[in-house]
Parts: sequence; structure tokens; C-alpha cells
Amino acid sequence: MRDRRRLLPHESHPSHRSHRSHDSHDPYSRPIITLTSDFGLPDHYVAAMKAVLIRDCPSARLIDVTHAVPRHDILCASITLERAVDGFLPRTVHLAVVDPGVGSDRRMIIACVRDQYVVAPDNGLITWAWRVHGGEWVRQITWRPKESSATFHGRDVMAPIAARIARGDDLSGFSREIDDPILLEDLAPADEQETRGRVIHIDHFGNATTNIRHTLLRKLPAASVKVNRRTIGKLKRTYWDVAPGKPLAFIGSSGLLEIAVRDGSARDDLKIRVGDEVAIK
Repeated sequence: MRDRRRLLPHESHPSHRSHRSHDSHDPYSRPIITLTSDFGLPDHYVAAMKAVLIRDCPSARLIDVTHAVPRHDILCASITLERAVDGFLPRTVHLAVVDPGVGSDRRMIIACVRDQYVVAPDNGLITWAWRVHGGEWVRQITWRPKESSATFHGRDVMAPIAARIARGDDLSGFSREIDDPILLEDLAPADEQETRGRVIHIDHFGNATTNIRHTLLRKLPAASVKVNRRTIGKLKRTYWDVAPGKPLAFIGSSGLLEIAVRDGSARDDLKIRVGDEVAIK
């Protein structure tokens, strides 16, 4: 079984303290660092962060989650980060940089969620992962390099911290405990005592993800889904349960209610947008 013991801020795992050998069958033999950003790929920004990560933690495995988060879209980044946290092993370090406040007095933090570490600006980016999985603790990054760019803290501050965590350095050497991370007020799972929620994300295919969990829907198997007062119908299992061009509601791979159009786009065909109300009748 996996070691699921909750990490304390001052602890580092034995696998982080020594990298004398790398067993290809041991998922913990090399630390994992994921990257999520709104930097895109045409420019050098992603490579610049990776250069720092490899310099400071040469044994790290670097995994790109996405660099196509819409510019400055903290909500989208928060949804995306949660999907990474849900899928990766304990001890993974997630470097998430969507930072419209870079250079201001906003804090940078380390958050522990699901026995994984998130290094990010303190602007609400951790919200969805924190509320879905239950956040464990947060620390403010206190370390600063002797020289840094005022506009690229992802490279100059957060990437070095992510590398230090990955190699097992003591967190108390570069951070301090806090208990007031910024969380987005309007981003939380729908109250299961109610029968309504809202659209929180629209993916590349135009499918709309809501904040309504599958546990609520299991209690109402005959219920019908409405969005913007338009009836979508009863819950379906797959896209093939409706004819081409028809809308459907189903439980997506994230365990949340989704709305889609077979061979089409809920965003384009149904004019669904993030924030739209969804009702279960």
C-alpha cells in the first residue's frame, strides 16, 4: 500500500534525502514536479522555469500539465490544478504560476493538499483543490534570491522553492506557517442540500463542467438537468446515448456533472458560459 501518512511541514521523506540510486520500479525514486501556467509555448518562459528546476534538483521528473490556461484566468487554473492533484502520487510538487499580481505585495505560498505540495502565488489558485480534497496546511514563502526580476517570480522565486521541496529541504528554512490563504469566494462544490449549482469550467471541446458532485446526482436518478432555463434532460452515461447534435448531461471523469453536445460544443451550440446556473429538477 502507498504511504499515505500526512506530511508535516518540517518533514521530508527518506526518498527525498538520498538519490544515490534510481529504481525504475519505485515511483518515489525520483521526485515529480508538475508545471501549470498561462505562459503559452511560443516564448521561453516555460523553459526558463524548467532550467531552474533541473539546476536545483537534477533528479526531478518534470511533467507539463498545461501552459495554455487563458491569460490571468485564476479560476481556470484552479480547476486545472485540482485535476493534477487528484491524479498524482503523494509527495508530488506542483508548480502553478498564473500570477497577474506579480511584482506586487501579494504573497507566494506552499500548500499541502492530498499529501502533495503546491507552490503558487497566493491569489486563490489553490481554491478548488483545497475545497475538494481538504487542505492540510499553508506556508508563506519567505526566501528571496539576491537578485530577481520583478516580473518573473515563477522563475526566480517559485521554481527554486519547488526544487528545494522536491529534493527534501526543510521547509522552515524558506517559509513560515500561515492560516489565511486566499480562497475564491464563489468557487466551491455545490451544497448537497440544494439542487442547483453553476458552470465552473469549459474545456477545449466546449464541454461545460459544473460544481455539482456525482453523489448528489446518484440520489436523484430520475431528475432532469436545466441550464439557463433550457432543459437538457435526464442524466446519460455516454455521448452515444443521444443523437448527433443533441445536448446531454452526464457525470464526467472528474466526478462532476457535465453538459455537452454530441459531436458539437455546449459553449457554442448552447451558448453556455462559466457562471451559468444549473438546476436539477
